[in-house]
Amino acid sequence: MFKDDSKNTKVASPAAAAVAAQPTKEPVKSAVTLPAPATPPAKPVAGAPAAAATAAVPPVTPVTAAAAAAPVAAPVAKAPAPAQPATPPARLALISDLQSDDIAKRVAAATALGRLGDRAAASALIVAVRDPDADAAREAATALGLLGDPTAVQPLIEVLADGGVYFHSIVRAAAASSLARLGDVRAVDALTHAVRDTMAEASAEAVRALATLGDPRAVGALADVLQDSSGFFLPIVRRAAVLALARLGGEQAVSQLRAVAANGWEDPVVRQEAEEALRTGPSAKSDA
Repeated sequence: MFKDDSKNTKVASPAAAAVAAQPTKEPVKSAVTLPAPATPPAKPVAGAPAAAATAAVPPVTPVTAAAAAAPVAAPVAKAPAPAQPATPPARLALISDLQSDDIAKRVAAATALGRLGDRAAASALIVAVRDPDADAAREAATALGLLGDPTAVQPLIEVLADGGVYFHSIVRAAAASSLARLGDVRAVDALTHAVRDTMAEASAEAVRALATLGDPRAVGALADVLQDSSGFFLPIVRRAAVLALARLGGEQAVSQLRAVAANGWEDPVVRQEAEEALRTGPSAKSDA
């Protein structure tokens, strides 16, 4: 059947009318959920300048990895400095030179090892003290005192005990000086005997070493040197004894210094040294 629609000049066909008569169905929703569109950035207020809109929101500074760390950087741990990295190869080379056929090289090696201060060289220097060349042996004995290794005390004592049978006087003097530097009272007895060394250089060095060690047991031996009843000691040794007694102090030491200072027949140099020692005031405390 046809219907006259005054609002529509077109005439609907029967098929179209049938379709139109069917109830309206809702569109089928898709099972796939589409992502929501990104929220558009806020627009600046109308009429405001673009620069003002930009200034209203301060720019965000991107945080870098360094900025994310603690505000105060932790101190960088310093690796411990190597203890003289050149020491081991230098020591090995110098120890090798102690075996050289060149005497000058042996002397230089012993001297350098003492200055190097590496105690690992002590055993090699103890052997070098017996070098057949006196200069090389002397430098080895001196180096042992500079190293400060207590293992050198007994070998140096043996040098003094030799009494000149094998060791040259300059080696004995160097041994006495090194024993004083090492400061070990085990050397007192050997040094007390060494004050009677037949060579004045070694004798005087033994006296000085006893003064440095400061052991009161040495006072009697030093008083004998100063009295010199046998005329054995040279003025250089007796002068060293004056200085040693003044340093050690004690009643016996002061008594000996006064006796020398009052003796008009005394060697002028020794007497003057005793007078000076008394003026500076050696200690008169007990010798015990």
